[in-house]
Amino acid sequence: MTKKIIKITVDIIMTLLFFILMAYHFTGDAVHEYLGFLLFIFFILHHILNFNWYKNLPKGKYSFNRVLSTFINTMLFLCMIGLMISGILFSQRVLGFLNIHNSGMFTRRLHMISSSWGFIFMSAHLGMHWGMFINMSKKFINIKKQTALIIASLIAVYGIISFIKRELYNKMFLLVEFAFFNYEEPVILFFTDYLSIMGLFIFISYYLPKIRKNNNKIKINISKEKRK
Repeated sequence: MTKKIIKITVDIIMTLLFFILMAYHFTGDAVHEYLGFLLFIFFILHHILNFNWYKNLPKGKYSFNRVLSTFINTMLFLCMIGLMISGILFSQRVLGFLNIHNSGMFTRRLHMISSSWGFIFMSAHLGMHWGMFINMSKKFINIKKQTALIIASLIAVYGIISFIKRELYNKMFLLVEFAFFNYEEPVILFFTDYLSIMGLFIFISYYLPKIRKNNNKIKINISKEKRK
């Protein structure tokens, strides 16, 4: 139980750090760099705590959920490696003594694509484990499934609007050379938009397996009725 609480705590801290790191124009270079390296420390700790996941990869059958989860985790891992490499090359403070600073186009592109896709896959990763957070929240909040679905759907719709408004796809597919920020916008607006984008991909990865499961049940019931 203690290890489970530690795992959840580490995951929450990593999510918060990643979320804050997306707001580079509000934190500035120094804070962004230090928080980035703090994220990598928790990233390493996360993988140490979940090492059994790697040991079990060759074992058992791969259901739709397991394939989806493995794909999301693998892509998130690659994004984090990309961020780690570009972060080391960008570093002027934490690793300044190595004298390897490089802010060239390759480093910028690697950082941009890794951070944008990393944010998406981190959100999807949360969605795959969202049931656990829902079960934990039931101890404090009792919301009907229909109400929760309506709220989640509204967040997802706003997430689509924010995704388009923020043009996150430009960074994901390197359609721009540099990330442009609005330094005059309210902080709350930025975080609300990105929180809704996170909610969108949590919604997709949480409900997609459920939709597929329900469709399979319907197909099974139809086939049973045909046999009769």
